[in-house]
Amino acid sequence: MNKVLAKRSALFIVSALALGSAFVGVAFFFVTTRTGQGIDQSAFNGATLGQRTVAPVTLSLLDAVPIAGIAIALVVAVIVVLFRRNFRVLVVGVVAAALANLLTQIVKNLLLVRPDLGVSGYAVNSLPSGHTTLAASAALVVFLVASPRTRPLIGVIGAIFTAAVGVSTLANQWHRPSDVVAALLLVSFFGCLAGLVLLGWRFSVPEPRRDLWSRALLLLTLPCAGLAVATILVAGLAPVAYIGAAAGITACVLLLTAAANHAFRVIL
Repeated sequence: MNKVLAKRSALFIVSALALGSAFVGVAFFFVTTRTGQGIDQSAFNGATLGQRTVAPVTLSLLDAVPIAGIAIALVVAVIVVLFRRNFRVLVVGVVAAALANLLTQIVKNLLLVRPDLGVSGYAVNSLPSGHTTLAASAALVVFLVASPRTRPLIGVIGAIFTAAVGVSTLANQWHRPSDVVAALLLVSFFGCLAGLVLLGWRFSVPEPRRDLWSRALLLLTLPCAGLAVATILVAGLAPVAYIGAAAGITACVLLLTAAANHAFRVIL
């Protein structure tokens, strides 16, 4: 058991470092380089397609996220905690979510400045996306307090909700694609730290069963990621770039959720 615990602790530490590095890389490339700004802006401009097609639905979703999303997540989490009697897990989850949202606002409003590199469009920095951070962190709290058997399903539901919110911020031209991806990486970073803390008193060797949910998520990730990469080749076409960005956001959510389902199998 000690070997499994050591390996899983190392997994959370390495994953946190990788996610933190990826966050810095995304912020640097898409905020401070002309190429990154150009790719982002092309997808942002193409989001007029989303405004013409799905805006009424996505706008309603975004309006509901700050209050309804958090309220529903907390109610569900508290109900689960009362049944499972894992109040400390709820505290860890809420702290991780709060830190993710706090750091999002600090990075966006105080630390990052979007330089003028000659790329037309909205000039103010908007990375990371606050709405995406709220959605992902709310999903994280429910994911953490869930039982090992139901956690994969909760992860899938949270992934659908988070992806819908993330893509909606792009479809309504509230955020650029990199803003959403950065928010996902940031919440995942704090999720790893939460997992590291929980290993101290909620650790258990997982039952030998197939991780079907994670495999299914990975299978769905491949076409989404492929579409996102393919559209980079024609990034000058704004509608195509928008579709690719939406696919890329979805792929990112699916991949991170699959990884979380696997990593948290040892936590009760």
